[in-house]
Amino acid sequence: MTQCNSDTNKLSLTSGEVPWAYVICTGWFAALFVYFSYVPLWHTDIWGHVAYGQWMLDHGRLPDVDPFVDLAKTTPIVATAWLSQLLFGALERSGGPESLSCAFAVLSVSIYLMLALLFLLQTRRLGLAVFCSMLTLLVGWDRHLVVRPEQLGYFLLVCLLTLLTEGRLLGPHRHATPTSSSDLPKKREWWIRCATAILFMVWVNTHGSFAVGIVVIAILATAESFDCVRRTRSFAKLRNAPVCRELSILLLIASTATIVNPHGIYLPIHVATFGTHPNMASISEWLPPELFGPTSLAVISGTILFIATLPLREHRSTTSDWLLMAVFTVAVCLRTRMVTWYAPIVVLSLTPVLRGALLRADGKLSIWRFQDVMSHKSRVQTALMLLIVWLAFSFTPISQPILGGRKRPAEQVFRDKTPLGITIFLRGAPPRGRVANPQWWGDWLAWAGPRQMRLMMTTNSLHLVPSVHYENHRAICWGHNGIERRLDDYEVQTIVADTSLQIELANYVQNSPEWNIDYEDSQGLVASRKIKNNGE
Repeated sequence: MTQCNSDTNKLSLTSGEVPWAYVICTGWFAALFVYFSYVPLWHTDIWGHVAYGQWMLDHGRLPDVDPFVDLAKTTPIVATAWLSQLLFGALERSGGPESLSCAFAVLSVSIYLMLALLFLLQTRRLGLAVFCSMLTLLVGWDRHLVVRPEQLGYFLLVCLLTLLTEGRLLGPHRHATPTSSSDLPKKREWWIRCATAILFMVWVNTHGSFAVGIVVIAILATAESFDCVRRTRSFAKLRNAPVCRELSILLLIASTATIVNPHGIYLPIHVATFGTHPNMASISEWLPPELFGPTSLAVISGTILFIATLPLREHRSTTSDWLLMAVFTVAVCLRTRMVTWYAPIVVLSLTPVLRGALLRADGKLSIWRFQDVMSHKSRVQTALMLLIVWLAFSFTPISQPILGGRKRPAEQVFRDKTPLGITIFLRGAPPRGRVANPQWWGDWLAWAGPRQMRLMMTTNSLHLVPSVHYENHRAICWGHNGIERRLDDYEVQTIVADTSLQIELANYVQNSPEWNIDYEDSQGLVASRKIKNNGE
């Protein structure tokens, strides 16, 4: 049975009329935008990035050392995310925390819109493309609420995958590339190359995940070269393989573009060795995922589906499919945070199977009728689609500068674990001396606390603080034996404790005759020394 005349895959609009498929897709992304608009901002390292950005705005330069943690003054900063930090700082300064929330919603929806475009180029099916975008969100669910430069890096990775697909260097259509280099459209070649150079020059100054992009291109180039040699049994044929040659050129362009940053060649080297820093060994996202946690379940499910669907594929899986899956699966098994980059790779590997299943279902009468309904065009659907967009805009905080309305209270803008009461107290009574604070509150206090507060640790300074200081901070943080000596050695005059997690430290403060609790609420406490270190 032939497919209906008004195919929902075609994105051309006539006379301002759109099919129902467009309305449904618009409704999905509008709902996604509303959801992300009301996600509370976390109290963790996003605020360290904001603080860095505003420091750069105030001083007109990049910081040489950490400006908020004096224990890190001996280690120079390699600013791998200075551009995104500058953007975060400017956004917060222009519109407050609410502007960061709105920017997060816009960026998050942009990621999944770009993913839909990527899968549309891969499958030529609009509905399937949006479904794959939803599936990517599900696979990376454990990280979808992260508000940090990582999100910008994720967006740029999806842009790279889309660029490679458009250039017929990724996905099932890459084998349709002309066999003669003279037949390749030169304008497309140069456009892809220039776009890749610009993308990586932005990416290397935005987030350290640019290395993921380099790895993707390197895997594709290596796999295509291997397939070419295996197919032709000759290394000489590589020179006449357009896909291999173009991927090699893009790899060279991308690698060269990564040195366009304030630190030159040292920044890529720093990023390559960042995860081996001993201080990162205690951070959960830099450790392997829990066996039955959401990340492990996503990886196990993705791997099983990839292997189980091999017999159902229209074409045999290529070396690049296997290599991409193997490399990113191993990466997630070593580092939980890598599930962000794993998600689009695993869904890409499943798109040929999903597309094949949809093509086989096209011949069924029920599917044909459903497609006929979805492809029916009318100006009523156009009006409904515009109404959905307007409702999503008007019922979210992003509309306040235009439509007005009450600003959300702080309790709704910030996550419930944000130490708002403690911050208000500290700003009214600035602490003296060094402050022993929980690392996960350090970035927030660096931004929202009183100026010149001598914090002992922040998340953004973990890799800058010498390991001996970091271990002593952890001993203080968890109330280990010898806490009195460590507090004296570091001349700590104020303790800020998260009483829900730092139970031993809170008990020590409450029972110690040397400390006075100045403030306490349901989240934590602030304590100061009763006597000076010299015993006076």
